[in-house]
Amino acid sequence: MRSSRFEPWPLNEQTATVLGLPAAALTPTAQLVANGRNWLWFDPEAEVAIWQGPDAQHGFPARSLAEALACVEQHAVG
Repeated sequence: MRSSRFEPWPLNEQTATVLGLPAAALTPTAQLVANGRNWLWFDPEAEVAIWQGPDAQHGFPARSLAEALACVEQHAVG
């Protein structure tokens, strides 16, 4: 997965709906990054992330976006 760089995506109601995120995911502090196949939503206030990988969505605790991305890149999620 390191070959596909995650980049910021706009997080709005339409994006959340398309990705299957609940309306509660639209917080002022939430961040969304994606690459060609996967995406990662992170909220620093809640210290939680949701990763959409090849097979399903996986939620997990994370203290920062960098930590959440590291977990995904190290295959420590799902």
